[in-house]
Amino acid sequence: MSIFRLRSMGFSLLLVLSGTASAQVNNPAYANYFLVGQFGEVCTMCEVIVYCSEDIYDTPLEALPEDGSYTVYHLQTRTFWSQVSTIWEWFITNFQQDSLARQGHTRPVWVYEINAGNWSGPEIVEGHLALEPAVITLGDRRIDRVERRWLSGSDNQLEGFCQRMPLWESIEMIEAKAPVRAEP
Repeated sequence: MSIFRLRSMGFSLLLVLSGTASAQVNNPAYANYFLVGQFGEVCTMCEVIVYCSEDIYDTPLEALPEDGSYTVYHLQTRTFWSQVSTIWEWFITNFQQDSLARQGHTRPVWVYEINAGNWSGPEIVEGHLALEPAVITLGDRRIDRVERRWLSGSDNQLEGFCQRMPLWESIEMIEAKAPVRAEP
């Protein structure tokens, strides 16, 4: 095989890979959804801390509260097989982004319940993040990705509202406050 042909194949491969890497669902229609950033949906290797309570805040909290009653969702990185599936998902989005938006993805979520400043957990649930419908399902509760409403039950009873928290500060608080646990 000639050097020219090898270079040509390498260039073609780079074009395909660069097209695939940019194929993540980053449709402007989803730009203001909860947990969607500048580059699209939450990355496969990213962790996210979500604070939900019956209160709604006009400005984002800088840290998890020391006291009060609320729920913390620690969205973990996607599992190995879920990450492997992203290669296929990215390939498919080159042709049809709406199918990936409907399908969404799952990842493990550690749930901490805080009642009057007392921590319990984690309970481990499977989280499902989808863009259509715009819902994050976390065990028996859901978060509306458009209005950040925290919902429960089959009738979507309003429990409160949610917001994303700073990752490292929140992890430090979780480690300091949550009951000692074996790795889930």
